[in-house]
Amino acid sequence: MSKNSEMPRNVDEWADRIRKVSSADDPQAARKLAGDIYRAAQEDLDAQRARAELEREE
Repeated sequence: MSKNSEMPRNVDEWADRIRKVSSADDPQAARKLAGDIYRAAQEDLDAQRARAELEREE
């Protein structure tokens, strides 16, 4: 997510998954969700870094 407070991609999908996991008694589901969130956040950070690097090169 960028500094300008834009909404993350697929925010409704993430919210639905969080609701499902919070009501489930399945630790694996929570662990998978945490991993998915981490990977999505890392992809967003990588994209931000790539854009910043491109801007510096221009």
